[in-house]
Amino acid sequence: MNDLVHIASLLVQVLPGKRALTEAAILEFSGAEIAHGDERGRLIVTLEAPSESQILQNLTDIQLLAGVVSASLVYHQTDGGPDPVSAGI
Repeated sequence: MNDLVHIASLLVQVLPGKRALTEAAILEFSGAEIAHGDERGRLIVTLEAPSESQILQNLTDIQLLAGVVSASLVYHQTDGGPDPVSAGI
């Protein structure tokens, strides 16, 4: 049985002048990566966490960071857990 992992992607809009500080703050979150960013302050952030509640908490915390205009969940999936075939699902 594998451990379940939650994977999510976010679209985060930050004030361009605060981009570097906001990116550094986002990277402090366990399991956070910045997949893409542009000069207009748009970031694509990926999160990995052991639970859905941790994904939601990280999203909320990112929304509250100084310089963040908006942060939206774009995609969420789970990976791992029991194999459906061997579990009889």
